[in-house]
Order: sequence, then structure tokens, then C-alpha cells
Amino acid sequence: MLVSLASLATGTRTSPIRNGLRRGVSITAYPFLRALKGIEQGVGYATGLVFSYHDARNEADEMQRRLADAMQQAAERNELVRENARLRRMMDFARGEPGLTLEPVNVIDSFKGIITIDRGSLHGIEESMCALSDGGIVGTVTQVNLASANVATLHNGDCKVGAMIARNRVRGTVHGSSGDLSRYCTMTYIDMKDEVRVGDTVVTSPESMFPAGRLVGRVIAVHDEPGSLWQYADVEPAADPYRLDELFIVRRAVTPLAELPPARRENVRLSVASEVPDTRSIQERYAP
Repeated sequence: MLVSLASLATGTRTSPIRNGLRRGVSITAYPFLRALKGIEQGVGYATGLVFSYHDARNEADEMQRRLADAMQQAAERNELVRENARLRRMMDFARGEPGLTLEPVNVIDSFKGIITIDRGSLHGIEESMCALSDGGIVGTVTQVNLASANVATLHNGDCKVGAMIARNRVRGTVHGSSGDLSRYCTMTYIDMKDEVRVGDTVVTSPESMFPAGRLVGRVIAVHDEPGSLWQYADVEPAADPYRLDELFIVRRAVTPLAELPPARRENVRLSVASEVPDTRSIQERYAP
């Protein structure tokens, strides 16, 4: 102000004064302007970082959700592929068994060698019906409820199946272990004179309630007791009930005559002959 008053009193031009003041103010204000600019840039960077992090977090959450959806869809697709493969095997198995009337059922529970299926007396399921899968025999129906039934498998002591060695037709009885203590079953009542080897294939015998020739399992060990008339073998079942989701219940089986014992074979012939009307004339029937 003093410089300005002196300039007015003397009539001196103010340009040098103004230029000097402007230069002094600019020099004095430069550090503050730089600091202000730095603060502004820092605030802008921090704000941009916050918004960028927020956007990146939202994008990451969206990608994670999409990945979870894709993994779920892939798992469902793989399950459908496996289910289609199982159903195709079941259809092929059913088509290849024209002598059997099969009822497909689903497994709803499995515990200690007992399978619970989703069919019962309302669907015509009865006790002692046989359960099969495309891998081999599973067991027999032991308890029937209104809309469900229990199947005792070869891993349960309540299941007993007449069986034979496929190689030489040596007979025996296959039954499960009591209390499901083992995943193997036992073939008993094998004559000591009969030959049974490890690796032999065990199938159902014609005396069994199962259709003859159905796969039971494979011999994994043979035992004999001194002084006993019988030997026994450990058998690994072909069908694992703990991995079954579907199976078949045999409603009716037509056993080929060649697989029947001679007595039953003759009875079948007589019953069939009695059902077929004789259309021959009297001369043809009684002629010598």
C-alpha cells in the first residue's frame, strides 16, 4: 500500500511495481500451489483407487458366481451322462432277457447289506422275489411295505443262494456274512472231493430261486477243515450293492428246460402238454 501511495504521489508508472508484486506473489505462492496440486492429485488417485477396487471386487464376485454356476452345470451334466449310461445298460440288459419279467426300481437307502427300494405291495412286490442288476445278482426281497421293500443282499446273512462253479458245475450255497462284517460272502457245502480254484466264476444253480446261470461272483480263497466232509470258499460278489442306484426285481422267470433238473423238466413238459389241446383224431391218438 505504501508503494502504491508513493507511486500516486510521484506519478511513477506502476508497471514495474505491478510486475514485481506479481513475480513476488508467484514465487511466494508456488510451493503452496505445488502442494495443493499434489494434494489434489493424491485425493484423485485415492478416490480412483477406491472406486477401482470396488469395481474390481464386484467384477471378481460376478466371475466367482459365474464360475460356481458353470461348475454346478458341469456337475449336473456329468451326472446326467452317468445316469444315461446306467439307464442304457439297464435297457440293454432288459432287452437281452426275454425270459424274465423285470420291474425296474430305485435304491433309496443301503445299510448293513440291506437295500431299501421304492416299490412295495402296492406295486406287486412280494417277499422272496429276486433282485438283479446288469452286473449280477443282488439279493432277495425279505420285507415288503406298502410303498417300499427291503432287499437282503449277498453282504447280509439273511440272503442264501443256491450256486455252482461255472467251470465244472460244482454245487454249493452262497450266503452273506452276519452283521455285514465283511464285503465278501461264503460258498458252503462244497464236497471235499470237488475241485474249486481261486478265480473260478460262481453262478446261480438250477436249484436256486434265481434264474440259473446268473453271475454271483468270483472265488478269492478256498478253505478246508481237517476231519470235515465239506470245504468252503470266499466269494467276491459281482454286484456291489453300495454302488447301485437302480436295479431290477424279477417278477417272473421262464427257465430253459435244459437248465431244469430232470424231475422238474418232466413236470414242465406234462403241464405244457396239458395246457395245449390235442387236435388229433381218435385214430391218430390211439393207433398202434
